[in-house]
Amino acid sequence: MAPTAGAGAGATVSSWIPPTLPDCEGYDGEVLLDMKCYIADLPNATAAMAATSTGLPLQVSFHAARPPLLSHFCLHCPGLDFPLSAPKVVATDAGLVLLRVPVNPTNHTVTIRSSDYFLYRPRARQLFLLPSPQSDSIADSATALLSIGGGGAGGSFAVAAIGNWGPVFDRSGRTLLRWVFDLYLYRSSSSSSFSGGRWTTRRMSVKDLVRDSAIPLPDSVVRLYHQTGRAFTVGGARGTVAWVDLWRGILLIDVTTSHPRPVLRDVPLPVPARGNWGLLGEGRNPGYIRDVAISRRRYCIKYVEMEIQPSRVVRTLPDSYHEWVRGGSRRSHVIPGSWKATTWSMAAVPGRGGSSWTDWKIECEVESKDVAGGGGLLSKLSGRATLPEVPVAYPTLSADDDTVYLLSSTKRRGEMVVAVDLRNKTLRGAAKLDAQKTFCSMPTYCASDICRYLTKGTAGTREEHKRTEVRVRQRQQLMTSRPTR
Repeated sequence: MAPTAGAGAGATVSSWIPPTLPDCEGYDGEVLLDMKCYIADLPNATAAMAATSTGLPLQVSFHAARPPLLSHFCLHCPGLDFPLSAPKVVATDAGLVLLRVPVNPTNHTVTIRSSDYFLYRPRARQLFLLPSPQSDSIADSATALLSIGGGGAGGSFAVAAIGNWGPVFDRSGRTLLRWVFDLYLYRSSSSSSFSGGRWTTRRMSVKDLVRDSAIPLPDSVVRLYHQTGRAFTVGGARGTVAWVDLWRGILLIDVTTSHPRPVLRDVPLPVPARGNWGLLGEGRNPGYIRDVAISRRRYCIKYVEMEIQPSRVVRTLPDSYHEWVRGGSRRSHVIPGSWKATTWSMAAVPGRGGSSWTDWKIECEVESKDVAGGGGLLSKLSGRATLPEVPVAYPTLSADDDTVYLLSSTKRRGEMVVAVDLRNKTLRGAAKLDAQKTFCSMPTYCASDICRYLTKGTAGTREEHKRTEVRVRQRQQLMTSRPTR
């Protein structure tokens, strides 16, 4: 068996062995996507082929699983090894996936210029190499994918990213006038072929600094006006995209409108809960306690914040003074950890007067002690009998309902995903994460509705897999016989 990541100095990304997933043929619900791709030759009925910018054949296939198990992608590229950096999912929307593949994966630092970007359509079994944006200021977390006209074989798409933030002051250099940033936009030229599309760059600015008054920062905290933690597509007629700073607020921009100056809306998040003020002051990663998502069923933006109290040991003095004088030992007991989760929602399309942070409405308030069910499952996976005893953080909101996926990480038991229904206060399930991968106590997965855009049975019967594998092999032979550029 190949060595696993973390098992030794020789472990590489290419040595990861994809897990065997339970059959979920016909499943059309939400999935959790593992954003780190496996390197494996496992074609199925979603397999698609293309060539890298260096002329190497690349095969991609999608392997679905019901949450809280992770769905994943398998990439196969003969002649290209991945010792350090894994190909990854940058963004998804409807039935489309944006992938970034390091073409020089021996580099310790993977940049835009050392990566290829591919647009993958599992349903249509299409894979397209996109032009490079030629800007290393674009981060994966600040990049969104927008499906235009459906996620099947028809319809075009757009990729939107923001970067290069900076302040603009008056002539005296003392008064802040606005914050500016660059909007990078790629739009495909047609629904049948993505050739001919191009990247454009537009300078945009935030003039109404709403969040500075709604969520002012302590003098000790030094942050840009906006630091994108994640991006997602809201959609609508104007192609609205959201860029989220999980400490402060959301930027909503209409990226496909023909207007020369797209509408920009700045929506502050609710102020941090009292128990999290210290985390903000310390500059901690807000993803530890917060997440934002779009609910397409209710067409609203959802937000969750957790207040986490870790377990702690409390030591007390002996009961009597005389016992203490005689050197009586202190007593100690463990106070178990706990958490509280609060969810909010706001209409995805603001009124004509603009959005306000006062538009947020509380949906659920749940404490860990109130969540029922799953004791046997938790004990098996984590060694803990009840949910409050399981250390959790990094919430990931479901786009479907009031489920939140929580990451649990312990040195002894490893990492797992815990699914909690906040509305009904029940444990929906839990699943171990792949021990081959290093999640670094941070989730490298995202919620996606991609399975809704796959035809029934696309995940594959054995007969379909065999037919697809034959087609893929034939395409591989044709592509490998072509001279490289």
